Amino acid sequence: MGRSNRDVGGYRGRRTVTDILKLIAIILGVLVVLAVAGVIYLQRYVVYTDEGTKLELPPFLQMLRGERGVQPPEGSASLPSPGDLSIDIQPAGSQSEPQPSEQEKPGFAMQLPVDDVINGTAADKLAEAGADALILEVKGQDGKLVWLSEQPMARRSRVNGTQAVEDALIQWNAGEVYTVARVCCFRDDSAPYYNNSQALRRGNGNWKDELGLRWLSPAKDGAQAYIAGLCGELAAMGFDEIVLEDFHFPIQGNLDKITRGEAYDPAQFNAQVEDFLSQVIEAVNDNSSGAATVSLRVTGAVLGEGSASSGVTPQTVYQFSSWVWSDQEGFTLLPDLQPSRRMVEVVPQAEEDRATRQAVIPPEG
Repeated sequence: MGRSNRDVGGYRGRRTVTDILKLIAIILGVLVVLAVAGVIYLQRYVVYTDEGTKLELPPFLQMLRGERGVQPPEGSASLPSPGDLSIDIQPAGSQSEPQPSEQEKPGFAMQLPVDDVINGTAADKLAEAGADALILEVKGQDGKLVWLSEQPMARRSRVNGTQAVEDALIQWNAGEVYTVARVCCFRDDSAPYYNNSQALRRGNGNWKDELGLRWLSPAKDGAQAYIAGLCGELAAMGFDEIVLEDFHFPIQGNLDKITRGEAYDPAQFNAQVEDFLSQVIEAVNDNSSGAATVSLRVTGAVLGEGSASSGVTPQTVYQFSSWVWSDQEGFTLLPDLQPSRRMVEVVPQAEEDRATRQAVIPPEG
């Protein structure tokens, strides 16, 4: 007698508890792996702000959240709808330029008498005028100094100021106001009178320029050392900038009357002027904390037709001047100069619309 069909086939046993636990363990393991992978992926979208940690999702996830009625977090990126798009087509080569802020506008420096520093009115006068820097003439065309110099030629020439003024300037320079010292270099009506060996000569006397003033010779070692020493003292007193004026050979007056020779040889003018400027910069660097800079005040006559007499070339100005001070707007004789960064225009009064820095200096006399 044959077996029934229900007795034919493989064995079908029941699942045990061990099999069920294994299946649960496998599912949990897969979930853990997926969770770790998700955390690692989302770490790139975690942003730390002052308000705490935020999660900024990529655009496609933000869209998914939006479709489900969840708004993306404030400040996060989102894709605009087609109706929100606008295209601004500009002519080729054009680009928008940011408007300069108030801090980027060129300021101006104003000259005040040294007495205003002594009596304490300088700060108020600068504030009233809207100036952000102070100019002080510390050595004028007459050769007189406003401070007590230790240079032997200053004592011999009887041009020294007082210790009280020097102390007041040091105290002022310790403040926050940017302060510029004006130094008239070789045009000096005092030192040549007491130091003939260092002067430009005319026969048996000192040569005088169109203003009737004497000049030290830019070619003389003693004259160069004297002016460089003065600039070193000013740097030690804390001035932020030292502007050299008449730092070259004279360009006006009866130049043909100047005695030729070692003190006046046109073939050596440029080399002698640059040697002097090198000494000044070295003296300033040796006596300051590194904050003081040296600038040059030049005119078109110095670099134009009078360049053969002055000993100054554009290369000289580029090499030795932090800022170029000039009475001429734009100063076209230095075409490679960047006006917004290197130019200081000397004017009798400040202008509201300024393209460059300005120095307000009263006319001589």
